[in-house]
Amino acid sequence: MLAAITGCAALTALTLAYGTWAAIPYGAVPAAASATLLLWTVACWPRSRVRLARPLALAGGLSLLTTTFSAPPSAPWGSVWRLAEMVVLLMLLAVVARWAPRRQAVTAGVVAGAAVATWTLPLIPAPSVLPLAGAAAFWALPVLGAAVVGGYPRLVEHRRRRLVIETRRSQQLELARDLHDFVAHDISGIVAQAQAARFVAASDPGQALPALERIERAGLNALASMDRTVRMLHEANGNGITRPDAPEPPVALTPQEPPAPQEAPTPKGPPPEVTPRPEPLPGVDQLPALIERFTAVGATEARLAMPPATPGTLSRETSSTAYRMVVEALTNVRRHAPGAARVEVTLTPAVRNPATHPAPALEIEIQVVNDAGAAPATALRTRRARDGHGGRGLNALRERVQATGGTLSYGPYEGGWRVLALFPQTRTLPQETT
Repeated sequence: MLAAITGCAALTALTLAYGTWAAIPYGAVPAAASATLLLWTVACWPRSRVRLARPLALAGGLSLLTTTFSAPPSAPWGSVWRLAEMVVLLMLLAVVARWAPRRQAVTAGVVAGAAVATWTLPLIPAPSVLPLAGAAAFWALPVLGAAVVGGYPRLVEHRRRRLVIETRRSQQLELARDLHDFVAHDISGIVAQAQAARFVAASDPGQALPALERIERAGLNALASMDRTVRMLHEANGNGITRPDAPEPPVALTPQEPPAPQEAPTPKGPPPEVTPRPEPLPGVDQLPALIERFTAVGATEARLAMPPATPGTLSRETSSTAYRMVVEALTNVRRHAPGAARVEVTLTPAVRNPATHPAPALEIEIQVVNDAGAAPATALRTRRARDGHGGRGLNALRERVQATGGTLSYGPYEGGWRVLALFPQTRTLPQETT
């Protein structure tokens, strides 16, 4: 509305100044329209920047009509109005290329660009194809410059937003994997212990008490894993995540081991603000404790064979991924083979053919094998299968293993199931440990 009122006022002023419509100088009308549009853009900023495309297309169309149907001036200085109009159109074109919606910006850019590129064509005496093409190409360069001035910041902003979306997506996947790998393992242990306690409570209530204690420890471990995940999420929304180098995992406190109170010295000044450090992800050095907890929770016996120097041969990311792989395999044993008698977890150097690979292999083989389960499916397993749960952990784990440079395979093995992975090492195991 403001632009229309201002434009009408400008046309009325031109008519009154020159007496008649025919006496108005060549190009004064589209120049006045462009100047009015520029004033409206400045007065209504920043709302006008996203609504400028259609008015610019109208201004460009008016300029094209002037170029096509108006008689060129006879005086040398008669095209000054049009030159000023082109400067204004280029400024508006840069604004549209930066802020307007994409489709509207393309339409307005084509119309305004054509108006700028062709405005000198009626001014060429004795026109022919070559001079006309040269003049259009020359004035197309400012159009391209205005599009670059406005379009490049737009492209940078688009790439930044896309990077933010991809980063958030990767963080969401990372958090989902953490919840699946660690929390699901502890929750499945709680379910197994609850089922065992239900069966023995009627015949021997005393045996239910140790099961309840193990349920409590598993619940505390699950809460510790969720706390680490939530802390990572908060730090991702704040200053960013700084991945720790220490391999120690969070340790859940048990009722039997209350924390010993310690008296801290009273500071003289105000206490400094300390940013909580995220809990480190566990690695292969925590496998013995994992195997011990798994055996204590259920009826399946798990055994670990690992050279003592293995943790020092793996990078932090590889060690964490290897730990996740064992957790996923043991969780699947508990879910899908609850009647399995034993689970063998072995970490050994990869075996190569000396004839084709004389150098020692910088790879370690991790294998988790369980025998066939004899117990029938529980109601929980049947409901999860019916609802479509499961089947995502191993596929996601394969992607994670491949990201570290390793390989993962799984399938039936000697009547049971095997998960086999090869991980790269930073150095080989000492000879006495292999």
